[in-house]
Amino acid sequence: MTEHSLWRFSRALHRAINERQFSEIEPLIDEDVDWTIHGPVEFFHCFGARRGRSAVMEVIRQIAERVRVHRFDREAIMLGPDQASSMLHYSLTALDTNKPVRVRLAHFARFKEGRLSSIRIMIDCCELVEQAVYPPHMRMVAVSA
Repeated sequence: MTEHSLWRFSRALHRAINERQFSEIEPLIDEDVDWTIHGPVEFFHCFGARRGRSAVMEVIRQIAERVRVHRFDREAIMLGPDQASSMLHYSLTALDTNKPVRVRLAHFARFKEGRLSSIRIMIDCCELVEQAVYPPHMRMVAVSA
């Protein structure tokens, strides 16, 4: 049994973000990749739709300049022969402020010949914007009944 493309892509993505090792991830991205991160583009310019390997590599570089991944936990995952989806919780550090950031996201990826050909990433924007924009004393706190 061969390793699923998601695992190779995931390892290379985290290495690119944390270690700025981009040479490993670039060949895992299809030349005509269709990439979208759904979220507030006005707050996070690396969000939005991109087409093509060079545009996606620029997004990955922008992310690497802004955050460091400390931990991620998969809440749920589904794998098919050439596709994958999962719900993830990330613990990050914003490099400009050294503030911890937690984010929850879902992704839906497709692979062609082992390379990422399409991905849709949905970010839990409320929590992310709240952490990025508001100081801790102004954040909404969930109150249980």
